Amino acid sequence: MAPLRRREREQQLQHLLRCDHSLNGGILFGLDGHVIEIQARAMEVLPKPTPFRYATRISGMANAVVEEALDRISGALAKLGTTETDVEVLINLAPADLLKEGTWLDLPLAIIMLQAAGILPDLPESLEGDYILMGEVGLHGEIRRVPGALCLAYIAKPGQKLIVPSGNEKECALILAKPGHEGCGVFPVSTLEEVIDFFSRRRTLDNALRQDIQFDNAIQKAVDFGRIKGQDRAKQAAVIAAAGGHNLLLIGPPGEGKSLLASALPGILPRLNSHEKVELTRIYSACGELPHDGMAVTRRPMRSVHHSASKQSLVGGGSGIPRPGEITLAHLGVLFLDEIAEFSPATLESLRQPIESGEVHISRVGASLTFPSRFTLVAAMNPCPCGFFGTDKCRCSAKDVRRYQKRISGPILDRIDLQVEMVALSSDERFAEAQQDVSPQLRAKVQAARERQTKRFDGKEIPYNAAIPGGHVKEFCNFSTDGFSHYRNLIDSRQLTTRSMDRVAKVARTVADLAGSDFVEPPHVEEAGSFVIGGMLREAF
Repeated sequence: MAPLRRREREQQLQHLLRCDHSLNGGILFGLDGHVIEIQARAMEVLPKPTPFRYATRISGMANAVVEEALDRISGALAKLGTTETDVEVLINLAPADLLKEGTWLDLPLAIIMLQAAGILPDLPESLEGDYILMGEVGLHGEIRRVPGALCLAYIAKPGQKLIVPSGNEKECALILAKPGHEGCGVFPVSTLEEVIDFFSRRRTLDNALRQDIQFDNAIQKAVDFGRIKGQDRAKQAAVIAAAGGHNLLLIGPPGEGKSLLASALPGILPRLNSHEKVELTRIYSACGELPHDGMAVTRRPMRSVHHSASKQSLVGGGSGIPRPGEITLAHLGVLFLDEIAEFSPATLESLRQPIESGEVHISRVGASLTFPSRFTLVAAMNPCPCGFFGTDKCRCSAKDVRRYQKRISGPILDRIDLQVEMVALSSDERFAEAQQDVSPQLRAKVQAARERQTKRFDGKEIPYNAAIPGGHVKEFCNFSTDGFSHYRNLIDSRQLTTRSMDRVAKVARTVADLAGSDFVEPPHVEEAGSFVIGGMLREAF
């Protein structure tokens, strides 16, 4: 019987050499998932059983992390008692010209290695393309969470099934918000053994989409505006910034509420719609900013960046495949740059194009990617190096003050619509009782102003007043006769540049929207001018 069994085994091995195997995996490329077809074939029969790690080769631009998956998989298989194979296995990751990084491919690689070795059966041909597998395989056989699972889930076609790590299933369930994905399935697994048993027809997997899933918020609730004492003019500027999408610069001595106001601003921005929630959750998932499963971004983000931050951490980048930076994490929310005058000039100048276009383009040898970055910029700075300009405490010379204020370049200043000087609080203001639930009232005003803008820009790719393109200001701002006359007089008397006069018009339009006016009237122009062309920093230029 032994020779017969040996002959049967040889026939089985020869049959393996004629079999092709295919599975679908996925990788994250920037913020987008890409389907990777994992192809495998037994190339030759080995003279003796060999550990999987040394009998398997991977082609198709796999980086070191993907190559190291063979070590992790070998350790996991050893725990299951499967350590060796009789055939050499060649795996190709298609398309071969796309760089593969990360641990998303661990799980499909483990399954296809077992299939190519004849240890696991293939899925029926009718099901081969219906599954996408993702997950990191640990040495102990556990399947670990991966970042960007929602981005990978978005590559699924209608009716396709996803086998994902336990801990990623809730975010993947958000694909139901994508039209046509009602027939998809998300099947969480905790161990490699569960997936092997599923492919061996010894186990079924539960579809997480059939459960009622509740999400926690990944973004903390914003500070209520009622906590900000005094600073009425700064708060009015913040409401205008929120209503029209304008950028805001706060100048004042330390400890007078600049950071507090910035942290309160997201709370008066309009609530996110369902599409925006999914878009932001995809970004935070890709960046590994969802600490645990069941989290989604349902509030406007606020990202506070320290002045020591590098250009790459702010706008994105990195070797290999570029990664998003803080400006992308602040998309649809607030980017707060505290002590903006302390940032390096190169870092600040890198913001010019993203502020203008609402997206950032990053080019590297391996890839060129575009990330969304439509945020409201709130910058804060002291008026001088010591922070007490204009008081008896200040010991800075006029030259020091001018040099300090000049650290913000004209082009960056031109992209900040509103500038407001914050003053030291009086004793009465410091000891005043904080108010309650002020932000919801302000949000209602901002929402009403945004709705007016939505009607005005219907059918055009303009989200709010601040994004009105140059040369079209008069077309959209709708001045009254007196309002336009006042606007022209202001321009002539202050000798404004074209960009500055456009800013005045856009801010005046937002002030009118907050007032519920169809026309921009002289008082709206006057208030806009006080924020746009007033202030000590404007005079420095």
